Amino acid sequence: MKTIKHAFLVDDDSVINMINTKVITIAKLAEKVSSVTDAEVALEKLKEIWLSNPTDFPEIIFLDINMPDMDGWEFLDALKKFPAEALARCNVVMLTSSIDLFDINKARSFRIVKDYIIKPLQVGMLNMLGSPKHAYFSISQLAVREL
Repeated sequence: MKTIKHAFLVDDDSVINMINTKVITIAKLAEKVSSVTDAEVALEKLKEIWLSNPTDFPEIIFLDINMPDMDGWEFLDALKKFPAEALARCNVVMLTSSIDLFDINKARSFRIVKDYIIKPLQVGMLNMLGSPKHAYFSISQLAVREL
């Protein structure tokens, strides 16, 4: 598995962000992990990164769906307005407790979303995600079979 430069977590639960940062570090998925507990703040930070140092723009964003103020869907709608060059560098993975098939199918409607992971994040999932053989939404398909 190739280590990426920057992973970005957007989840309103700071404890979950801390745990996920640890899991990403153990899996050696990313050299740097940033986390934010507010989706609007996340968008501002991403704008700052893009304007000040585009090479540090995250290659992957792990995004929760159910957050106060701005949810994951609203975040994705706002993210679509970023420059095409920024979006080409980045993939979004929904990381959520929702097992609702409606949510999984809605996530598929966003081109930037590459998979859907049901919490908790695990090293094995990250290994699958980082594999050159990772297929579009393959982790979510495994989870749906277990439901």
